[in-house]
Amino acid sequence: MSKPKAFSFLKGYSFTFDDEGRNIEAWFSSLSGSEKVFVDGTLVSSTRNITTRSSNNFQIGEDSYNTSLKMVSIFKGPVVCTLSKNGKEIKRQKLVYPPHKYDLKKPAYWFELLIYLAAFSLISVGVLVFALNYWQLSVKSSLNLLFFVVMISSLSYLAYFFWKWAAEIEIVDEEIG
Repeated sequence: MSKPKAFSFLKGYSFTFDDEGRNIEAWFSSLSGSEKVFVDGTLVSSTRNITTRSSNNFQIGEDSYNTSLKMVSIFKGPVVCTLSKNGKEIKRQKLVYPPHKYDLKKPAYWFELLIYLAAFSLISVGVLVFALNYWQLSVKSSLNLLFFVVMISSLSYLAYFFWKWAAEIEIVDEEIG
């Protein structure tokens, strides 16, 4: 079962469990390493951790709970969050990365890459010619402008690529046993 709005590079990711009518949410930030556990909206545990494994312990009445996070692979996933109650694992969820879509052996990939590079080159040359003729910039200033345009375009493409990729990430429940 997928959980909507579960993942964001900037806002972190959260796993939501239900135990005896209690809503337990374990939130983690991949940027800051901050980890928080909420029970029915109330903060019960907060730590900072930058390793691939972490654990948060908290009490609710007589019951002792633990949320453990394990990142199997930073690049391939999955990220596994397990909820334990009184030392026994009771629920588990996985943050599953989408499969890699690009096959470097297929000609279609290289053709698409060639199209992008050609379009990018034409735009870059157009900016350079415009800067030299219309603004009458020196060659050095034009090259600086070209470098700036290339950097902004590259970062924009990377942001778009990661935004599309992150939209396909989902959290799925996993059976324990």
